[in-house]
Amino acid sequence: MLQSHLKIDKIGKYVLLPGDPGRINKILKYLTDSEEININREFRSCKGRYKGIEISMISTGIGCPAAAIAVEELANVGAKTLIRIGTCGGLLKEMQPGDIVIPNAAMCFDGTTREYNSKIEKIEADKKVVNALIEVAKKLGVRYFVGVNRTHDAFYEPTENFVKLVGKGLVSSEMECSAVFLVSKLKGLQAGAILVINTPEPPEEVKENPDIVYRLVDEDKVQKGMENAIKIALETIRIFEKK
Repeated sequence: MLQSHLKIDKIGKYVLLPGDPGRINKILKYLTDSEEININREFRSCKGRYKGIEISMISTGIGCPAAAIAVEELANVGAKTLIRIGTCGGLLKEMQPGDIVIPNAAMCFDGTTREYNSKIEKIEADKKVVNALIEVAKKLGVRYFVGVNRTHDAFYEPTENFVKLVGKGLVSSEMECSAVFLVSKLKGLQAGAILVINTPEPPEEVKENPDIVYRLVDEDKVQKGMENAIKIALETIRIFEKK
């Protein structure tokens, strides 16, 4: 039976979850036998093969509500291992645009996960996925950070909110990981994420004057980081396929 949002009735066990539908085109460059499956709302579905392994891609749009829908419906059509590929704000001084974050957990500052569990504060990523992502990042010599991510709901949140996160034991901030991790765990799926920093820790002038609009982005470095993230995710799937 067709799902109400993804509108697909079967999918391979490995699925990449970019937020941006356009980011799928970047992934497809590494695949053969690629095929567009369906587009409905923010959910663009494609598939292809990476070194002989069937891999699917579903875009989730922005935010936890849509990400949760995608994972709920993917669990019903054959998905087993999910890797979110996205961008994030970096919360450590040494971070630069284009650096990689591999979150081992997400703090739930969003509303969606609290609809599932009103007392939830943090949700762990699947350890096997996290460890495989780290293994590949090391092998490829890519600069990366591991730690707890904060997932929230407002893209245009006040700069002050972001500034207050610095020094709180978090490595990054974005808008989908908590839902992907939680719904995957509830549905018996393995899920992790690989994120690219597009906004590093705020400079001192922003910390002192949080009303300043802070959007420091080096697009060339971010795009290079995204290419690295895609390579790491694809090679991670190879690890799971070998096992």
